[in-house]
Amino acid sequence: MQVLSKKTTITLFLFLLSVNLIFSQTELNILAKSDIRLPYRTFKTTTLDQLRLDKTKPIVQNKYGSRTDKKVKKATGFFRTEYINKRWWVVDPEGFLCIIRGVNAVAPGESKFSSESYKNLFQDNVKNWLSKTQFLLNEYGFNAYGAWSKPSELIAQTSFSETSYFSYTPILNLMSNYGAGRTVDGVGHKDYPHDCIFIFEKGFEKFCDREAAKLEKYKDDPKLFGYFTDNELPFSKKSLTNYLALGRDDTTNINYKTTKKWLVDNGYTEADTLSLDIRYKFLSFVAERYFSVVYRAIKKYDPNHLILGARIHLPEARDNKWFMQAMGKYVDIVSVNYYGEWTPDMNNVTVWGKNASKPFMVTEFYTKAEDTGLNNAQGAGWIVKTQTARGVQYQNFLMPLIESGNCVGWHWFKYMDDPDMPKNYSSNKGLVNVKYEPYTDMLRFMKQFNSRIYQLTDYFDTK
Repeated sequence: MQVLSKKTTITLFLFLLSVNLIFSQTELNILAKSDIRLPYRTFKTTTLDQLRLDKTKPIVQNKYGSRTDKKVKKATGFFRTEYINKRWWVVDPEGFLCIIRGVNAVAPGESKFSSESYKNLFQDNVKNWLSKTQFLLNEYGFNAYGAWSKPSELIAQTSFSETSYFSYTPILNLMSNYGAGRTVDGVGHKDYPHDCIFIFEKGFEKFCDREAAKLEKYKDDPKLFGYFTDNELPFSKKSLTNYLALGRDDTTNINYKTTKKWLVDNGYTEADTLSLDIRYKFLSFVAERYFSVVYRAIKKYDPNHLILGARIHLPEARDNKWFMQAMGKYVDIVSVNYYGEWTPDMNNVTVWGKNASKPFMVTEFYTKAEDTGLNNAQGAGWIVKTQTARGVQYQNFLMPLIESGNCVGWHWFKYMDDPDMPKNYSSNKGLVNVKYEPYTDMLRFMKQFNSRIYQLTDYFDTK
């Protein structure tokens, strides 16, 4: 028997120890903060490599980014959802099971640097830009265009590869367009008088019918995933008192009068508005009206595509069982813009699906890094030190969503960084910078996660 030297033995021991540490640890520590004015804190973080997934069995994906090893009998020619063995899935037009991995605001940049780079890189040609952009996104495992991606008409009409069909997802802005002239621009959404949407006005129903009639031309498009109806409406726990406050200016206001009637019909007085349960129940009343109106209007003209809701962003809505139950009747997938938590709470993301009786998608989230030189003063995403840390957090954030069995996809916010804006706001939100240069250190972690997503679902389903 050959005897190893002392030096060789020590080297081998250290190597095996290092391997053991890599694969036995369950968490990493990442420095992050939620605001540029705050100090960094340490957050426990989990990555895909720590799960010991079977790397020898890649799951082949089709042109929609779906897994080709699992197919259902019912293929409708359009995207739909189905609950199978305790997990929600998107079913693609051909019947294969799919998880959506999308990017918001895939559009040419409008800043000075972006315009110059656009001319140099794409010869000022939008089809050239879109073809190369889809190739980039496909390379890193994405399969969908999220809200505000442009030009949606071109995306709908163009296939750049027989092996890669990106779905696209228009946002209709039904309430915000109806309220044009009465709203003001807020941070990432429209602000309404007293934070009250105009939901009880008869004109809103007629407006939705007119707008939805324009969707009939899309009803046969298999690449259209579904419709967002609005973005971040003020479904707030203060809604009940806010609607009552409308009466101070005008007691004939129909939104005020309907709210007063709701109190009387349910045996409540204005003194009862201090109760959080009653506030939450009123919020479900607002949700019932809004989501039923937009659902009926859209399905009247396009019965084939998914209704994705209004990109809920306030905890008092998504964590409110009455609200979720009311909304769940009129959406096919619950859309949630999810900020504020480094690692999603497993209890919350499990309850969302239970309360709504529908799957959900996270339709906005992102992390910003300091190594770009941008000041990151704008936006709700976490701030970390490097692009590598951005990629690690992508995996950490998505892991519990997939484990829940209720999440059928996500849309990263967004394609390109924010350029310099008023008040010197510039933020590292993008997959690419304002010169169309990709953040490859982050994207390699995204690619690893996106390409192995079906191995991950199997891991959690058999865990």
